[in-house]
Amino acid sequence: MKIALLGDIAFFGKFSLENNQDIFEYFKEVSEKLKEYDLVVGNLETPFVIPGTKSFGHKSAYIESSPKNIALLKYLNIDVVNLANNHIYDFGASSYEMTKKLLSENNIKYFGVENQQLIIESDSNKIAINGYCCYSTNPLGIHSNKRKGINELNIPDIEEQLLCNKKNKLFTIFGVHCGQEHVNYPNYDHILMARKLSEIDSYVFYGHHPHVAQGIEKLNQSLLAYSLGNFCFDDVYTSKSKEPLIKQSENNKESFILEIEIVDNNLINHAIIPIYMGLDKMSIGNPDISKKIRDYSKKLEIGKEEYKQNRKELIDSYISNRKQKRDFNWYLKRMNYKSAFLILFSKLNAKKYKKSVTDHLY
Repeated sequence: MKIALLGDIAFFGKFSLENNQDIFEYFKEVSEKLKEYDLVVGNLETPFVIPGTKSFGHKSAYIESSPKNIALLKYLNIDVVNLANNHIYDFGASSYEMTKKLLSENNIKYFGVENQQLIIESDSNKIAINGYCCYSTNPLGIHSNKRKGINELNIPDIEEQLLCNKKNKLFTIFGVHCGQEHVNYPNYDHILMARKLSEIDSYVFYGHHPHVAQGIEKLNQSLLAYSLGNFCFDDVYTSKSKEPLIKQSENNKESFILEIEIVDNNLINHAIIPIYMGLDKMSIGNPDISKKIRDYSKKLEIGKEEYKQNRKELIDSYISNRKQKRDFNWYLKRMNYKSAFLILFSKLNAKKYKKSVTDHLY
C-alpha cells in the first residue's frame, strides 16, 4: 500500500477557487502525481466558512475557506484530512461542524477530532491514523466533555493509544501539529517525544505547523518526519496592518510529499518527493529541496546541546527580522484589550503544554 502524506493545506488567497480561475492548472502536475497512491492524506488548515460567520476566541490571525474549495481536495485526489490543528476552530463550532459535514458528503474522511482514530483496511494492511494538536501552536477548540473539538497532544494518551494499537495489530500513523513556525529545526521536546514513542512500537510520525520543511530520521523501525512544510499556504493578513503578518518566502514555498509504503502492516520503504509553490504552477522534483532536507536531517544526529544552540540561533535570526519591520504604529495598534487576551491565552497554553508534554519527558 502506497500512501502520500502532505503538509499544511490552506485554500485561501491565491489558492482559492474564488480568487484564482487558473487554480486547477496550477495544481495539475501534483494532481497527476497523487493519482499514483492508494491513499493521500493532508493537513487541512482552513475550515469551510459561510460569509458573515464570526471568528472564535482570541488570535492574532484567522484563516478560512469557501465551501466551494472542497472541489480542490477532490481534484488533488486527497482521500483523508487531519483536522487537529490550530486553525480548524477559527470560526467556532458552526464552521467546525459544517467542515466535517462537507467532507463526509464528498467522501473525504477525516481524523484528529473527538478522541477518535481512523481505521483504513487494504489488502494485508490495517492502519490506524490519529491526529493531535500541541499547545505549542496556541490551539482553539480542544475536545472536552463540554465541547466537540480537536484532539489535544497529551503524551500519556498517545502512549496508551500506541500500546492499544500494537495489541490490536494495527500499524499507526500519527499526524502531529506542533512546533515553532518558520524554523527548520524541530523543538527538541518533540524530537524526544517522537523517539520515545518509537520504543513502544514502530509507527510513522508526520508533523505540520512550522510551515517549513524539517528533518527526517529512522529509529526502531519507525519513520519520524518532523514537518512536511506547506503544501499550499498564501500570505496571511490581519486587520491591524496592510502588510502581511506572514509572507511567503523561498523557505516556506519549499516542501515535500512524504511517500511511504506499507506491506503486511510493516513500513518497508519511504521517499521524499520535493514540491515547490511557484508563481504559475506547483512543481515536483527540485533536487535542491531534497538536499536541504538531507541537511536538516543530519542536524538531528548531533548532540543535544549543540542542536539546541543551532536552533536558538535560527529562531533569534527569525525574530530579529520580524522586529525590524515593527514601527511605533505597530505597537500602538496593539495597546488594547484584545492584545491582553492574546497574551493571557498564550500563557495559559504554555502551562497546558508543560502539563501535557514536558512534565512527561523530563
